[in-house]
Amino acid sequence: MSKIKKILDIIFDKEEKKATKDLKINDNKKEPPTPTKKISTNSTNNKKYLTVTEIAKSFEISPIELNHIFSDLKWAYKENRWWLATELGISLGAKQCYHTKSKVKYIKWDESITKEFVLINAIKTIKEKPNSKKLTSEEKGKLYEEFVAEHYRRLDYFVWEHGKEKGKLDGGIDLIVKKRKEIIFIQCKNWKENTRFKIDHVRVKASRAEARQFMKDNPLFIGYKMKFRYTLSTDCMHPSAIKYIEENNELFDYEILSMQ
Repeated sequence: MSKIKKILDIIFDKEEKKATKDLKINDNKKEPPTPTKKISTNSTNNKKYLTVTEIAKSFEISPIELNHIFSDLKWAYKENRWWLATELGISLGAKQCYHTKSKVKYIKWDESITKEFVLINAIKTIKEKPNSKKLTSEEKGKLYEEFVAEHYRRLDYFVWEHGKEKGKLDGGIDLIVKKRKEIIFIQCKNWKENTRFKIDHVRVKASRAEARQFMKDNPLFIGYKMKFRYTLSTDCMHPSAIKYIEENNELFDYEILSMQ
C-alpha cells in the first residue's frame, strides 16, 4: 500500500509542476495593458493675450498712439492715469488687468485684435496722414512725460505725474516716482538730437534746490533716499553738467530714454 502511495505522490507532483509551468507560460502570453492616452493640456481654446506695448511694436507705432486709437474707436478710455476697457472693447477681446504690486490697472488684448480690419485701417490712416500739423514744444514735452511715466510704472514704481497736475508751478519736477524708501524726482527733456540747447551745471544745481524745496514743503517724504534724475530723449547734457553729476552721484544721475 505504501508503494502505491509513493507512486501516486510522484505522479501528482509531476502534474502539479506541469500545471504551474503552463500557468506561467499563459501569463507571459497575456497582452500588455493598453497605455492610458494622455490628454494634451494645450487646448486650442486657450487664448493668448498681448499688452498694448506688444501690439504697438507689431504695428511699428508707439503705445501712446495705439492707446489713443483704442480711445477713438471707443474700445478703451482713460480714467485718472489708467486705461480701462469699454464694453465694446471687452466684446472684442479686451481683458482688464490689475498689477497688485504697483497697483496699476491696464488692458491686455486677445491677439485676434491684430486682425481687426477697423483697427488696421485706423493705424494705416494715422501712418499715412501727412505731417501737416507739427507738434508744439509743449505738446512734445507732455507726450514724452507720459511715455516716461508708463516706463516707470512697468518697473513697479508708483508714479505721480507732478508736472501734469501742477502745470507751470511744478518747480521743474515733471514726475515723482517712488518704490519702497526710494524717491526720484524726474525732469524730462524731449529735445531734438544735436540741439544747441544743453543742460549745464548751473541748471543741475538749480534742480537740486528745487528738489530740496519740495522735500521741505512735503515733510511726508522726509527719511526717503532722494535722487534727482534727468530723463532725456537725446544726449543733451553739457560736459560741465556731467562732471557735476559725477561728483555728486549720490544725489544726481541722468538717463537717455528714447521714444523710438
